[in-house]
Amino acid sequence: MSSTSTPRPRRGGTGLGPGVPGRAFAVVGRAPRSPLPWSQESVDDGLQSVLAGHQRLVAARWETAFEDLDEDVLGEVAQEARQDGRDPAGAVDVFVRSLVRQLEDWKQADTALAKALNEAALGRPLPVWAADALAAERGRLWGARQALLEAVARHHHGGPAPW
Repeated sequence: MSSTSTPRPRRGGTGLGPGVPGRAFAVVGRAPRSPLPWSQESVDDGLQSVLAGHQRLVAARWETAFEDLDEDVLGEVAQEARQDGRDPAGAVDVFVRSLVRQLEDWKQADTALAKALNEAALGRPLPVWAADALAAERGRLWGARQALLEAVARHHHGGPAPW
């Protein structure tokens, strides 16, 4: 006696079992908990981190030195030197040279910032907001340089006069 069994009907779907395709899609379709390292969101976070670190450095080291710089500051340096019995012109010269060195350090930090931003962009062009932030940083450096030049000129030659 031979027994033959009737074939069981096939279930619809991919053959993974009941409910498995839905669970598999739910796992694959879920957004990652943190941005992928090459995603634009991750790149933007890296760029913002680089800019924030540079801005803390600039604010701590250089912006305060050039913030209120004018001919009165140079006059105060000369006056303090006179009171201490030192050469006022020499004291102003030493002070201005130290500010020039600080400007050079700031310029080097600005160059390093541009390089760090390009590295953080992972070979992509800088977003507009990052390029604008870099341009603003260069504008602050240029403004500090101009403040020093104007302070020196006015200290040595007096205030603005008509030509």
